[in-house]
Amino acid sequence: MRQFSLRLRLTTVLLLLAVPALLAQNRYLIRGRITDGASGRGLANVSVSLRKQGIGTLSDSTGAYSLRVLPGLYSLTFSRLGYYSRSLPAEVSRADEVVDVTLNPDIRQLEEISVTGRAPDANVSAAQMSVVKLDMKNLRNIPVVFGEVDILKALTLQPGVSTVGEGAGGFNVRGGRTDQNLVLLDGAPLFNTSHLLGLLSNLNADAIQDVTLYKGGIPAAYGGRLSSLLLMNTKTGETDRLSVNGGIGLITSRLLLQGPVTKNKKLTFLAGGRIAYPSLLLGLFPAPTNRNRASFYDLNGRITYHFSPNGQLTGTFYRSFDTFKFPQDTLYTTQSTLLTARYSQRLNPKWSFNLTGTQSDYRFFLDGQRVANTYRYRSTIRQRDARLDWQWTPIPAHRIEFGGSLTAYALLPGAINPTGEGSNITAQRLSNEQAREWAGYLSDDWTLMRNLSVQVGIRYARFTNIGPGAGFQYAEGLPRSRETITDTLNYGSGKPVVRYGGWEPRMTVRVNLTSVSSVKFSYHRTRQFLHLISNTTAISPVDFWKLSDPLVRPAVADQWAVGYFRNFRDNIYETSVEVYGKQMTSLVEYRNGATLLLNPALDADLLAAQGKAYGVEISLQKTRGLLTGLLAYTYARTLARVPTTYARDRINGGAWYASTFDRPHNLTVATQWKWSRGWTFGTNFVYTSGRPTTYPDGTYRLNGTKVLDYSQRNVDRIPDYHRLDVSFTKDGRRAPGQRRYSNWSVSLYNVYARKNPYSIYFQRVNTTTRSYQLSVFGTVIPSLSWNFTY
Repeated sequence: MRQFSLRLRLTTVLLLLAVPALLAQNRYLIRGRITDGASGRGLANVSVSLRKQGIGTLSDSTGAYSLRVLPGLYSLTFSRLGYYSRSLPAEVSRADEVVDVTLNPDIRQLEEISVTGRAPDANVSAAQMSVVKLDMKNLRNIPVVFGEVDILKALTLQPGVSTVGEGAGGFNVRGGRTDQNLVLLDGAPLFNTSHLLGLLSNLNADAIQDVTLYKGGIPAAYGGRLSSLLLMNTKTGETDRLSVNGGIGLITSRLLLQGPVTKNKKLTFLAGGRIAYPSLLLGLFPAPTNRNRASFYDLNGRITYHFSPNGQLTGTFYRSFDTFKFPQDTLYTTQSTLLTARYSQRLNPKWSFNLTGTQSDYRFFLDGQRVANTYRYRSTIRQRDARLDWQWTPIPAHRIEFGGSLTAYALLPGAINPTGEGSNITAQRLSNEQAREWAGYLSDDWTLMRNLSVQVGIRYARFTNIGPGAGFQYAEGLPRSRETITDTLNYGSGKPVVRYGGWEPRMTVRVNLTSVSSVKFSYHRTRQFLHLISNTTAISPVDFWKLSDPLVRPAVADQWAVGYFRNFRDNIYETSVEVYGKQMTSLVEYRNGATLLLNPALDADLLAAQGKAYGVEISLQKTRGLLTGLLAYTYARTLARVPTTYARDRINGGAWYASTFDRPHNLTVATQWKWSRGWTFGTNFVYTSGRPTTYPDGTYRLNGTKVLDYSQRNVDRIPDYHRLDVSFTKDGRRAPGQRRYSNWSVSLYNVYARKNPYSIYFQRVNTTTRSYQLSVFGTVIPSLSWNFTY
C-alpha cells in the first residue's frame, strides 16, 4: 500500500511538472508587421485582437506585433483610428504563423484631435487614464489664429488643460503652473514652447509624428515635474520615396522633406523648417504696434538607420530662434537647441531596450537700446541626459519596464553687461548653478483578467546641487532679508551643496464593469528640483530657471484621480467623468514687492507655499462619422497658502487664496463636419472663468503723493473669457493613399470680435484712479493658408 501511495504521489508530481511544459510546447506565435499603405512606414499602436478569444495586443514603434496562442484557426482584426480596419484569417498548427498587413488611411475618418493612434474602445479598455492623444492628420481642420497649426493651442481644447489668457505662452494642467509640465521632444526637454512672446507654439506640426499628454497617471519612467508629461516625437521619415510637404500662410511658410538615403531603404532622413514674417502683419496695425518688429524660425532634422526589422539607430535635431523688438527700446532674443541620439533593439518577442542620450540648451538675450543705457542681459540653462530603458513582455497581457537615467544641469540665472560707449549700466553676474540627478524606476503593467488590469510602478530620484557657488546664511528667528544676512557661504568646485531625494510611487487600476464601461483609479507622486522664477502671469522671456538649494526645497505633489468611462453605439460616442485631487508642498511663491531679476539674495524674496487643486472633468466625444465633435466641461479650483510665523511674509493673512491659474469653469465645444468633395467645416467655442487678479483697494500718501494700495492678493477676477472660431478646409485628396495633393484652409478667429481682457491695470491721473483693459485680440482675425504634399 505504501509503495502504491509513493508511486501515485510520484506520478502526480511528474504530471504537474509536465503540464506546463506540454502547454508551452503547444503554444505558438502569430506575429508580423503592420505598415502604412501610403508611406510604407511601420504603424505603431495598432490594435491587434482576437475578439472571440478576448485577447489582443498593440504594435510597437516599428509596427511589429506578436500573440502567443494554442493551435487553431483564428480571425485577426487590425484597427487604428484614421485607417481602414482589416480582418485576416490565421491558421496555427505546428509552427509560428507570420501575418503581415498593410492599413490604408481613411480620408473620410480623419478623427478629431484627441482619439488617434489607439484601439476604438481604448478609453474603456486601456489601463491608462487622464491621457490625451492628438491626431496630427486632423489639426489643419481646427480653426486657429493666423491660420498656423498650433499643437499646444489644440491641447487647451481638452478638459483639464488651460492657459492664463489669450496669446499666453505655455499651458496649465489641472491647476499646475506652466513650469510644472515636462515637455519632451524626442526625449529631450523643451524649456521654451512659444514663438512671438506666447502667440504661437514653437513646434512645427508638419514634423511631429505623435503627441501624448499625461494629465495624471504619469509613467514611472518619467519625473521631474509636478503636473503633467507631454511626449512628442518627430516623424521617422519616408522609406519608399522622397516626399515633400509644405505650406504658405499669412505669417509663416513651411517646408518638410523626407525619404530614403540608400537604395536598400535602411537609412532614412527628415529635414524641415519654418520661417515667419509677422512684421508684415504688424505693419497693418495702428501705432505704436505697427512699429514692432518680429521674426522667428525653427528647424527639425532626423536620421534613422535600420540595422534590421528589430533594431535602429536614430539621431534628431531641433533648433528655434526668436527676435521681437519694441520701438526704439528693447530687443528680445531666444534660442533653443535640442540633440538626441537613440539606439533601439528588439532582442526577441519578449525583450527590447532603448539607449538614449539628449542635450537641451536654452538661451535668452535682452538688448537695451536706449541712448546712454545700452546693455545685454542673458540667462541660460543646459541639461544633458543619458538613460537606459528595458521592456520585458513574458506574455502579451503582462509587461514589465525598468531602467534608469543620469542628468546634469548647468544654469546661468542672469548676467548683464554694458554695450557701446557711454553706457550707464553697471556689469553684474549671478553665480552659476550646477547639479546632478540620477533616477531608477520599475513598472509592471499586468492584465490579471479580462475585466481587471493594474499598472504599478516605483521611481526613486536623487538630486545633488554642487559647487562652485555661493549662498547666504540668515539670522535664526527672523524673516529672511538682506538685512538679516549673517554670513556668506562659498562652495568649492564639485563639492555637494545639498542633497534631496525620495520615492515616487505610481499606480493605475482599471475595472471593466461591462464590455462598454469601466472604472479607473490612479495615484502618483512626483518631485520637481527645477523651478521657473517669474513675476508675470504667463511665461515671459525674462523668466529664468533656478535649481533647488539649501533654502529652496524641491516641490512635491501627490495626485489621485477616479474616472468612469462609457461608450455608446459601437464606440462612436465616448463619455467620461474624472474627479481628481492634488496636494503640493514647497511651491515657490514670492513676497510682496519681491525683486527677482539679478537679485543675488533671491532666496530672501522667495517663500515656500502649499497648494491644493481639485476638480471634475466631463467629456463627450463623437469619434466617427461625417460630423464629429467634442463637448468638454471642467470645474476646477487651485488654491495656495504660505504657512509662516512671520507676519511680513504672510500673504492674505496666511489664509488660502486663489492661485493665478484658478479658473473654475471651462467649457469647450468643438465640431468638424465633413462635407462632400473634401470640404470640412470646423468650429470652436471656448468659455472660461476670468482668472484671479489684484485690484487696488485704496490709496495712501508717500512723500506727499497718493499711491495705489494693493493689500489682498488675487481676491478679484478679470471678466470671463469666451470666443467662437470657424474654419473651412478643402482637402484635395480623391482616394486613400494619394501621394500628391494640396489643401486650402480659411479660418475666422474670434468671429464676434469680443474684446476679451488679458489684464486690467490702474493708474493715478491727477486726482483720480483710472483703469485700463488690455486685449490681445480685440477683433476678428481672418487667415488663409495653402498646404501641399508631393
